[in-house]
Amino acid sequence: MAIEPSLLDTCTDHLKKCLKNIHKVIQKANEILCSISQPSVCSEVLLSSQGVDYISGVVEVYRVCKRMEAGMKTFSIDCEKLQHVLWDIELAWNNLQAFLSMCPSVLQKLPSPSALECEVEEVTRDSSLCFQRCCGVCLLETLQKKEEPESEVSMLHFAGRSYHPSCGNFWLHCVDSSLPALSCTNNCSMCVPLKAELS
Repeated sequence: MAIEPSLLDTCTDHLKKCLKNIHKVIQKANEILCSISQPSVCSEVLLSSQGVDYISGVVEVYRVCKRMEAGMKTFSIDCEKLQHVLWDIELAWNNLQAFLSMCPSVLQKLPSPSALECEVEEVTRDSSLCFQRCCGVCLLETLQKKEEPESEVSMLHFAGRSYHPSCGNFWLHCVDSSLPALSCTNNCSMCVPLKAELS
């Protein structure tokens, strides 16, 4: 299912804004670890409770990126500027994993690459993209069962929109103080009944 051309630019700007901030967070983690010159000190930092919490947070930020990538595939959003940002994120993530290899016990706690991937299921709806039913950040409707730690957590609902908890949390803390609310087309067959209900 592809997004109508009139919405594509809006979606692209929304995704680019979020992905650029994801890149900043992962790049910052690289800079912090790179500034520690002694491997023993780096290991000590990473094994501390604050270090473990910090790396866990960075992993969740990367997980949001993988959801966004799956949302882009689901709705055929494929543009060069987004692919370029995704490439930068992957490069930063790979560099971070190289730093973490100095502390194997931390590296072993990271989710496997397959656990971070989101499966893209075929969309069978006969309407244009319905933003009311998708996460307002990553554009995925639900989390995959294998995805942790939110697989059992319901979507959060705010102002008539839905968000995965970590997607909404990342947006509010690292992108903007207002949650995003992309607008569907007027003829979206999923939203027309909802709009009638709300009016």
